[in-house]
Amino acid sequence: MVLPTIAVLGYRNFIELIKGIVETLDMNVNINVFQCFLEECLPILPELESKADVIITGRANQKFLQDKTKIPIITFRITPMDILSSIQKALSHSRHVAIALATFESLEYDYTILENLLDLKLTFIAYNTEGELQEKLKNFSKTKGSVIGTSIAVAFARELGMPSYLIYSLEKTIIEAVERATEIMEFKRREDKKNKEFEAILNSVSDGIIATNAFDEITLINNSARRLLNIQQSEARGHKLDSLLPPAVLHKYKENRNFQNEIISIGAQSLNANRTTVDVRGRQLGNVITFQEISQIEQIEQKYRLKIQAKGLIARSNFEDIIHCSDSPIQRVIENAKKFSTTDSTILIIGDTGTGKELFAQSIHNYSSRCKYPFVAINCAALPESLLESELFGYEDGAFTGASKHGKKGLFEIAHRGTIFLDEINSIPPHFQSKLLRVLQEKEVKRIGSESVIPIDVRVIAASNIELSTLIHKSDFRPDLFYRLNVLRLTIPSLQERIIDLPLLVAHFISHFNETLYHKICSFLDEICHDLKEYKFPGNIRELENIIERFVVLCDYNQVHRVGYCKELLRECMDERTFRGDTDCLSIELQVNYKESMYEAERILMLKYLEQVHGDKSLLAKTVGISKATLYRKLKELRIE
Repeated sequence: MVLPTIAVLGYRNFIELIKGIVETLDMNVNINVFQCFLEECLPILPELESKADVIITGRANQKFLQDKTKIPIITFRITPMDILSSIQKALSHSRHVAIALATFESLEYDYTILENLLDLKLTFIAYNTEGELQEKLKNFSKTKGSVIGTSIAVAFARELGMPSYLIYSLEKTIIEAVERATEIMEFKRREDKKNKEFEAILNSVSDGIIATNAFDEITLINNSARRLLNIQQSEARGHKLDSLLPPAVLHKYKENRNFQNEIISIGAQSLNANRTTVDVRGRQLGNVITFQEISQIEQIEQKYRLKIQAKGLIARSNFEDIIHCSDSPIQRVIENAKKFSTTDSTILIIGDTGTGKELFAQSIHNYSSRCKYPFVAINCAALPESLLESELFGYEDGAFTGASKHGKKGLFEIAHRGTIFLDEINSIPPHFQSKLLRVLQEKEVKRIGSESVIPIDVRVIAASNIELSTLIHKSDFRPDLFYRLNVLRLTIPSLQERIIDLPLLVAHFISHFNETLYHKICSFLDEICHDLKEYKFPGNIRELENIIERFVVLCDYNQVHRVGYCKELLRECMDERTFRGDTDCLSIELQVNYKESMYEAERILMLKYLEQVHGDKSLLAKTVGISKATLYRKLKELRIE
């Protein structure tokens, strides 16, 4: 380890005294002592520049050298105790004491107050050169007084026959000065290390970076900026921007205080330029200008998109893809969705099956600032309960039997900086809801089998085909998770509520499935749609799309010119039971299916409770909150032995 080096400069007799003290110090530093005063120090400055980290000297030398070297200079500190102690010694010879220092600016107190307290007279002698000091001391010698001061002042005073004393206690002062110098060197080395690291970071990026002060002088420039702008090292730091920037960049710089993503041409290359002002409390202290090669940006974007598309983690739909007319109820929903897109808040989308919840989720993602990052959609109802946690949160190597030996990222990790769409959120089991709630609150996931957490930055959009509040009343959905999801809310109207959009939707689907057929029947499309408007559309737009696809497949091109044929065929493609007038059959069927579903659900639930209490009927009755007699009657109804 290279030890820091301190250079001590001083007058002749003072240096002789210091040498003996320095040799006894054990402070883990190199201390070199030089005898010089004012101009005598100039010849040794080159040597000091290459070796010394800090200079310690008296006030006269410090004042003389401060603008002649970049090495930090500290002076011997004079304390009130030093002055009082020196005055006490001087009073033994005279009541008139001169304090001789190169400068009195660093003294903390006004010592004239001592004149009344100690019944003495003080004279302050300040000097800049040896000749000035000698002249002033010669005049003072006529008073028969004593002198306290720096080593050179003491030496001259003794030559004139005056009692004189150093103004500081030598050993203590040197040790204190060395300790301060050591602190400065440690701080300077840390700063140098940070500056080198910062410079290395700047030069490691491909973007060109230039920083300036308030006077447009370059204070920082990295290698990429020099390469892109063809600027030499010697031309950069300290020079004015006007003399270095190409005209294309200079024009943008002078024209706009701030600009982003401005395309400029320099020779055969195109650059993306940005300027940001550095403001502190309304004052402009400088600027930062960055440059990127357009070709490099395109390569990175292409590589990124290919990687994302290969995984299928992109949103393909936009708000423009939502077919509707200007008076449609869906228009207000689109306007709200666009506003929601500008935030990172969680969105809950409520809508019947087939109304286009994922279409809205993808459009929100593509309209947001996260559009360049993954869009991950997952149908919570389609995943088995046993796989839900591993798919969403991932797992580590060997977390469970059959787990990949390399582990696996969860969908939340994959969606980092993008959007995750949790469709049919109402289907997740209650015990898993608490884990999902923690992820949404803490914005971090923990893989199965791992002890560490992974921070994530994900925008969450959840969707449900039923009102979650109804599930809360049945204790099937956690209220705290509902309130975490229900920050921004979109309710998608059913097709029946936006029947005004039906002709546009039919035209779109027919054109999509067979553009030729669309052109053959577009003139009487409104007549064909008449019967569709009486249809209930339990499957909403998805069902309409299926109906139109069947219609297009079954259409006889020899008869499509007949309106009656098209209307009849379209009616055949629809479910007759779901016309507005034909409600009885549907109602009965729904009632039967509902009762059967409730019966099976109740039976499964009771069997699970019975298993949990190990067949104890008394405990089961207490668990479900009914009497024992009612329990036996219920078990008989559910055919549970």
